[in-house]
Amino acid sequence: MSPRINRWIIAAAIAFFGAGIMLLQRVEPGVRVKPVTLAGNTPALEFLPAGLGPHPVALLAHGFSGSKVSLFCYDEALAAAGFKCFAVDLPGHGASQQQGFSLTEGVRTVAEVARAVGPVDVFLGASMGAYAGSGAVRDGDLKLKLFIAVGALPQLGGHGPPLVLLAGRFDEVYPPARLKERTDARLVLSPWSEHMFEAWDSVLVNAAVNSACAAVGRTPPPPPTCWRWRLLGMGLGILGALGVALCLPKLPPRWAWTRGPLVSAIFIAAFVITTWKWLHLAPHPRLFPLQITGMVVTLIVLMGASRIHLPRWILFGLAVLVVAIGCVIFGYPYSAFFIMMVLLVALILLVGTILGVIATHRGSRLDGNIAIAIVVGCSLCLFHRPSYHLDVPPGVLIKLDTRLLDAYVGQYEFAPAAAFYSGWKLTIRREGDQLIAQAQGRGVFREAFHVYPESETNFLATFNGAQLTFIKNAEGEVTGVIHHLEWLPENVGKKLNNK
Repeated sequence: MSPRINRWIIAAAIAFFGAGIMLLQRVEPGVRVKPVTLAGNTPALEFLPAGLGPHPVALLAHGFSGSKVSLFCYDEALAAAGFKCFAVDLPGHGASQQQGFSLTEGVRTVAEVARAVGPVDVFLGASMGAYAGSGAVRDGDLKLKLFIAVGALPQLGGHGPPLVLLAGRFDEVYPPARLKERTDARLVLSPWSEHMFEAWDSVLVNAAVNSACAAVGRTPPPPPTCWRWRLLGMGLGILGALGVALCLPKLPPRWAWTRGPLVSAIFIAAFVITTWKWLHLAPHPRLFPLQITGMVVTLIVLMGASRIHLPRWILFGLAVLVVAIGCVIFGYPYSAFFIMMVLLVALILLVGTILGVIATHRGSRLDGNIAIAIVVGCSLCLFHRPSYHLDVPPGVLIKLDTRLLDAYVGQYEFAPAAAFYSGWKLTIRREGDQLIAQAQGRGVFREAFHVYPESETNFLATFNGAQLTFIKNAEGEVTGVIHHLEWLPENVGKKLNNK
């Protein structure tokens, strides 16, 4: 490549990156966004509409592993429609100073914020955020004109507000057939999205705005369009970064080994910068061990493929196999979730391959392999997933001998019920003098959480305040467990002989 062409590419890349950053700053006309702290210590974003008030108030809560920017498209659209919106970081998420999360604490946070900014007219919660809001409604702390649930099936109690359910046609957590069983709610289905992408689905965003405006007697504005400019900005920013990486000069022999890491670092930095405002994707120290392991494994596979002269696309086949095994293990075989994961893997590997070619240019094949490994490893986990915990008042819980705890260890199977239509399993294991529980099945939280003893047979689940009562036969052997949550029917699980 001649120096003149190189200069033109660099100039174009810088122009693309600059244009991308400018487009990423665009929000709907008249909407102002500012960070605030609510109810003492809850980080939040306030979306202020144009024009003089009074304005109806909307409160929004994100899903598990999200943050206050996760519902940016909904906040922006509601503010453009005249709502003053508040999007909060739930405990253990985003900029929250709390290290762990429990649904009980999420309910308390929603209630405290509602009192601070209220009265609240409309609440919108995505997935877990909807359950935090529904708990505040049932407790009487959140009195609304409308409750909007995105990718969730909340129970609002006998005197709750009107309920609107928003979901994608391919939602695997709450399939349309199950959503349609609810006779106490209005259902809006998007024809294309899955659970993960419902936060950015324009069909659902427009449905939320129309429903919220109807609830407060306002005329909805035209659908928002600035999200398209931001999407274009993200593409231009990343394209500009790729152009800069392509024009890196040949490095001196002493520093030649840095080419692969440098190319991947340019791309990752551009990706974080261009997605931060509306996706909030960024590295987190808790994920580093998993990501480093992914880098090492990917590099070993690529180096092995190079040694026996296999093409780099062999990595795609291996990745699809791993995704397929994971989908079967977690209950999503041959589903839209599996297809989405394969497409995501394909996109990551396509980007990685492009970076590999760029790093190999003026470098070596090893430089390209290193660039691919870094990008693939960093892509393994983009979200910070907080741990569950529950601060329990002193004296409420007791200590049990480990021999008693061992009797409860095992797997429990629950038959299909109203709350969990396809059934589910609960695995109990012991770590030291504590029991750890983890659920498996559709419509359940799959993260491991602690359960603490209140008596020899009654335990408290930490993430949502659920009660587990273990059942014993006449010989004192544990045969099952009763799962009880305030707003759900009791569910009995049979202990399996799987020690």
